[in-house]
Amino acid sequence: MKALTHLILGLLLLIGALVIHAAEPAQPVVIQVSGMTCPFCVYGVKKQLEKLPGVAEAQVSLDRKLARITPRPGQTLDLTAIRKAITDAGFTPGKLLSGEAGGPQ
Repeated sequence: MKALTHLILGLLLLIGALVIHAAEPAQPVVIQVSGMTCPFCVYGVKKQLEKLPGVAEAQVSLDRKLARITPRPGQTLDLTAIRKAITDAGFTPGKLLSGEAGGPQ
């Protein structure tokens, strides 16, 4: 009975930790994108970025020449993959302006 109580308490602590971790806001990444000239360019960059693992949403601004990539909760973004996605869309990735990006997932 004591072992069962310890198991249940351990599971409750684990569930609590997962709930707290899931509630942490994900840190978005903002990166410059050069070469975009029209809404079709924006669409192409957005679609390439949203194909990446761990990406919840990508917002791309033609006027500001920026992409803002939001990771799924608990995920980190791979900056190398982000840069490659922008290049694959036909544009030039620039300076990382904000956010934290890690290695591959």
